[in-house]
Amino acid sequence: MKPPDEETPLRDYPWVVVRLRCPWCRRGGNFKLADIAAKHGSRITIGSIVVAFMEGCEWRPWNPARKPQKYGMRCGGYCPDLLRPDPPDLPPSMVGLNLIEGGKDEQLPAEPSRQPRRKRVGGE
Repeated sequence: MKPPDEETPLRDYPWVVVRLRCPWCRRGGNFKLADIAAKHGSRITIGSIVVAFMEGCEWRPWNPARKPQKYGMRCGGYCPDLLRPDPPDLPPSMVGLNLIEGGKDEQLPAEPSRQPRRKRVGGE
């Protein structure tokens, strides 16, 4: 199964919750897949869902009240789960173990090594 991208239709979206975020206005939400499908239909793409999410942002690029600016802030609405191979809500216990490079020979010693202590000058 390939991870979802902006062209993925809603009916092929692999997870139950669609998360949408905007870093500029701090808007965001978790929307149930069934609720979005009931409102927009199952053939709408995830990219179109993101554009619909951006409609409520005052920083959206096509807002007629704002002049176009070269370095001005724009709405940064996005779906953080796009191009992600694993589900966003997978519990850590189901992820499995990670293989760490190296072996027993490369481990650090458990006890600090005995180094000779330096003596103070002028004292006993």
